[in-house]
Amino acid sequence: MDQETSTQPSRTPGRTGKRAPYANGAKKRAELVEAAFQVFAEKGYLGLSIRQIAEAVGTSHTALLHHFGSKEALLEAVLVLREEREGPWRTELISERGLLETVPAVMRHNAGIRGVIHLDATLRAEAISPDHPAHAFQLRRNQDFVASVEAELERELAAGRLREGLSPRVVARQITALVDGIQLSWLYDESVDMAEHLQGFMDLIKNP
Repeated sequence: MDQETSTQPSRTPGRTGKRAPYANGAKKRAELVEAAFQVFAEKGYLGLSIRQIAEAVGTSHTALLHHFGSKEALLEAVLVLREEREGPWRTELISERGLLETVPAVMRHNAGIRGVIHLDATLRAEAISPDHPAHAFQLRRNQDFVASVEAELERELAAGRLREGLSPRVVARQITALVDGIQLSWLYDESVDMAEHLQGFMDLIKNP
Protein backbone atom coordinates (compact mmCIF):
# COMPACT_ATOMS: atom_id res chain seq x y z
CA MET A 1 0.00 0.00 0.00
CA ASP A 2 1.21 3.50 -0.83
CA GLN A 3 2.43 5.32 2.28
CA GLU A 4 0.78 8.62 1.42
CA THR A 5 -2.56 6.92 0.84
CA SER A 6 -2.35 4.95 4.10
CA THR A 7 -2.00 8.13 6.18
CA GLN A 8 -5.06 9.88 4.70
CA PRO A 9 -8.42 9.96 6.51
CA SER A 10 -10.91 7.26 5.57
CA ARG A 11 -13.07 8.19 2.57
CA THR A 12 -15.94 6.63 0.69
CA PRO A 13 -14.63 4.61 -2.29
CA GLY A 14 -14.95 6.51 -5.55
CA ARG A 15 -15.11 9.88 -3.82
CA THR A 16 -11.45 10.69 -3.35
CA GLY A 17 -11.68 13.73 -5.60
CA LYS A 18 -8.73 12.47 -7.64
CA ARG A 19 -10.44 10.26 -10.19
CA ALA A 20 -12.95 12.77 -11.55
CA PRO A 21 -10.40 15.03 -13.31
CA TYR A 22 -8.72 11.99 -14.88
CA ALA A 23 -12.06 10.50 -15.93
CA ASN A 24 -13.21 13.83 -17.34
CA GLY A 25 -9.91 14.21 -19.18
CA ALA A 26 -10.17 10.73 -20.66
CA LYS A 27 -13.76 11.38 -21.71
CA LYS A 28 -12.82 14.67 -23.35
CA ARG A 29 -9.90 13.02 -25.14
CA ALA A 30 -12.19 10.26 -26.46
CA GLU A 31 -14.68 12.89 -27.68
CA LEU A 32 -11.91 14.76 -29.49
CA VAL A 33 -10.63 11.58 -31.15
CA GLU A 34 -14.15 10.76 -32.34
CA ALA A 35 -14.60 14.26 -33.74
CA ALA A 36 -11.16 14.24 -35.38
CA PHE A 37 -12.01 10.88 -36.94
CA GLN A 38 -14.91 12.51 -38.77
CA VAL A 39 -12.84 15.54 -39.79
CA PHE A 40 -10.00 13.43 -41.22
CA ALA A 41 -12.52 11.26 -43.06
CA GLU A 42 -14.11 14.28 -44.72
CA LYS A 43 -11.11 16.57 -45.26
CA GLY A 44 -8.01 14.39 -45.14
CA TYR A 45 -5.01 15.06 -42.94
CA LEU A 46 -2.19 16.74 -44.83
CA GLY A 47 -4.01 19.94 -45.73
CA LEU A 48 -5.17 20.74 -42.19
CA SER A 49 -3.31 22.69 -39.53
CA ILE A 50 -3.76 21.95 -35.84
CA ARG A 51 -5.76 25.20 -35.58
CA GLN A 52 -8.07 24.14 -38.42
CA ILE A 53 -8.58 20.72 -36.85
CA ALA A 54 -9.35 22.32 -33.50
CA GLU A 55 -11.90 24.64 -35.08
CA ALA A 56 -13.52 21.74 -36.93
CA VAL A 57 -13.86 19.64 -33.76
CA GLY A 58 -15.13 22.56 -31.70
CA THR A 59 -12.22 23.27 -29.38
CA SER A 60 -9.12 25.45 -29.16
CA HIS A 61 -5.76 24.46 -30.59
CA THR A 62 -4.24 24.80 -27.10
CA ALA A 63 -6.78 22.31 -25.72
CA LEU A 64 -6.06 19.92 -28.59
CA LEU A 65 -2.32 20.16 -27.94
CA HIS A 66 -2.92 19.69 -24.20
CA HIS A 67 -4.60 16.33 -24.83
CA PHE A 68 -2.41 15.04 -27.67
CA GLY A 69 0.78 17.07 -27.85
CA SER A 70 0.88 17.18 -31.65
CA LYS A 71 -1.12 16.75 -34.83
CA GLU A 72 0.72 13.47 -35.46
CA ALA A 73 -0.27 12.06 -32.05
CA LEU A 74 -3.90 12.94 -32.75
CA LEU A 75 -3.73 11.06 -36.05
CA GLU A 76 -2.25 8.04 -34.27
CA ALA A 77 -5.12 8.10 -31.78
CA VAL A 78 -7.62 8.20 -34.65
CA LEU A 79 -5.95 5.24 -36.36
CA VAL A 80 -5.99 3.25 -33.12
CA LEU A 81 -9.70 4.03 -32.71
CA ARG A 82 -10.38 2.78 -36.23
CA GLU A 83 -8.68 -0.55 -35.52
CA GLU A 84 -10.33 -0.97 -32.12
CA ARG A 85 -13.74 -0.29 -33.65
CA GLU A 86 -13.51 -2.55 -36.69
CA GLY A 87 -10.98 -5.28 -35.88
CA PRO A 88 -12.55 -7.62 -33.28
CA TRP A 89 -15.84 -8.38 -35.05
CA ARG A 90 -14.05 -9.19 -38.32
CA THR A 91 -11.77 -11.64 -36.54
CA GLU A 92 -14.73 -13.34 -34.88
CA LEU A 93 -16.63 -13.58 -38.17
CA ILE A 94 -13.67 -15.20 -39.95
CA SER A 95 -13.27 -17.76 -37.17
CA GLU A 96 -16.95 -18.67 -37.48
CA ARG A 97 -17.46 -18.64 -41.26
CA GLY A 98 -14.04 -18.74 -42.90
CA LEU A 99 -12.57 -16.11 -45.21
CA LEU A 100 -14.50 -16.90 -48.38
CA GLU A 101 -17.85 -16.23 -46.71
CA THR A 102 -16.62 -13.39 -44.53
CA VAL A 103 -15.23 -11.05 -47.20
CA PRO A 104 -18.61 -10.29 -48.88
CA ALA A 105 -20.18 -9.86 -45.43
CA VAL A 106 -17.48 -7.35 -44.48
CA MET A 107 -18.09 -5.38 -47.67
CA ARG A 108 -21.81 -5.32 -46.91
CA HIS A 109 -21.00 -3.96 -43.45
CA ASN A 110 -18.58 -1.39 -44.87
CA ALA A 111 -21.35 0.10 -46.99
CA GLY A 112 -22.87 1.33 -43.73
CA ILE A 113 -19.74 3.08 -42.42
CA ARG A 114 -18.88 5.54 -45.17
CA GLY A 115 -16.88 7.80 -42.86
CA VAL A 116 -14.54 4.98 -41.89
CA ILE A 117 -14.02 3.91 -45.50
CA HIS A 118 -13.49 7.51 -46.59
CA LEU A 119 -10.86 7.99 -43.89
CA ASP A 120 -9.16 4.74 -44.86
CA ALA A 121 -9.02 5.63 -48.57
CA THR A 122 -7.84 9.18 -47.88
CA LEU A 123 -5.02 8.11 -45.57
CA ARG A 124 -3.95 5.31 -47.89
CA ALA A 125 -3.44 7.85 -50.66
CA GLU A 126 -1.82 10.52 -48.51
CA ALA A 127 0.46 8.12 -46.62
CA ILE A 128 2.20 6.86 -49.77
CA SER A 129 4.80 9.56 -49.14
CA PRO A 130 7.55 8.18 -46.84
CA ASP A 131 7.58 11.38 -44.79
CA HIS A 132 3.87 11.18 -43.95
CA PRO A 133 3.39 10.49 -40.21
CA ALA A 134 1.08 7.56 -40.99
CA HIS A 135 3.35 6.01 -43.65
CA ALA A 136 4.91 3.34 -41.43
CA PHE A 137 1.53 2.56 -39.85
CA GLN A 138 -0.19 2.13 -43.21
CA LEU A 139 2.68 0.10 -44.67
CA ARG A 140 2.62 -2.27 -41.70
CA ARG A 141 -1.17 -2.43 -41.85
CA ASN A 142 -1.12 -3.30 -45.55
CA GLN A 143 1.48 -5.99 -44.97
CA ASP A 144 -0.49 -7.43 -42.06
CA PHE A 145 -3.69 -7.39 -44.14
CA VAL A 146 -2.12 -9.37 -46.99
CA ALA A 147 -0.42 -11.80 -44.59
CA SER A 148 -3.64 -12.44 -42.66
CA VAL A 149 -5.62 -13.06 -45.87
CA GLU A 150 -2.92 -15.43 -47.11
CA ALA A 151 -3.00 -17.36 -43.83
CA GLU A 152 -6.79 -17.68 -44.02
CA LEU A 153 -6.57 -18.84 -47.63
CA GLU A 154 -4.13 -21.54 -46.54
CA ARG A 155 -6.79 -22.73 -44.09
CA GLU A 156 -9.45 -22.65 -46.78
CA LEU A 157 -7.19 -24.69 -49.04
CA ALA A 158 -6.52 -27.24 -46.30
CA ALA A 159 -10.26 -27.51 -45.67
CA GLY A 160 -10.89 -28.16 -49.36
CA ARG A 161 -12.88 -24.96 -49.90
CA LEU A 162 -10.36 -23.18 -52.15
CA ARG A 163 -10.03 -24.21 -55.77
CA GLU A 164 -7.01 -26.47 -56.26
CA GLY A 165 -4.01 -25.07 -58.11
CA LEU A 166 -4.45 -21.54 -56.79
CA SER A 167 -1.62 -19.88 -54.89
CA PRO A 168 -2.77 -18.38 -51.56
CA ARG A 169 0.07 -15.85 -51.86
CA VAL A 170 -1.14 -14.60 -55.24
CA VAL A 171 -4.84 -14.74 -54.39
CA ALA A 172 -4.23 -12.81 -51.16
CA ARG A 173 -2.87 -9.90 -53.16
CA GLN A 174 -5.79 -10.12 -55.58
CA ILE A 175 -8.37 -10.02 -52.78
CA THR A 176 -6.77 -7.13 -50.91
CA ALA A 177 -6.35 -5.12 -54.11
CA LEU A 178 -9.97 -5.82 -55.07
CA VAL A 179 -11.20 -4.72 -51.64
CA ASP A 180 -9.27 -1.44 -51.86
CA GLY A 181 -10.32 -0.78 -55.44
CA ILE A 182 -14.00 -1.57 -55.05
CA GLN A 183 -14.24 0.60 -51.95
CA LEU A 184 -12.75 3.51 -53.86
CA SER A 185 -15.23 2.96 -56.69
CA TRP A 186 -18.05 2.90 -54.15
CA LEU A 187 -16.93 6.20 -52.60
CA TYR A 188 -17.38 7.77 -56.03
CA ASP A 189 -20.61 5.95 -56.81
CA GLU A 190 -22.65 4.36 -54.01
CA SER A 191 -24.71 2.39 -56.49
CA VAL A 192 -21.72 0.02 -56.73
CA ASP A 193 -22.61 -3.13 -54.78
CA MET A 194 -19.32 -3.97 -53.08
CA ALA A 195 -20.58 -7.22 -51.56
CA GLU A 196 -21.83 -8.44 -54.94
CA HIS A 197 -18.47 -7.90 -56.62
CA LEU A 198 -16.52 -9.59 -53.84
CA GLN A 199 -18.99 -12.47 -53.79
CA GLY A 200 -18.44 -12.92 -57.52
CA PHE A 201 -14.69 -13.22 -56.99
CA MET A 202 -15.13 -15.62 -54.06
CA ASP A 203 -17.32 -17.81 -56.29
CA LEU A 204 -14.51 -17.93 -58.86
CA ILE A 205 -11.92 -19.18 -56.38
CA LYS A 206 -14.13 -21.54 -54.37
CA ASN A 207 -13.73 -25.24 -54.87
CA PRO A 208 -16.75 -26.23 -57.02
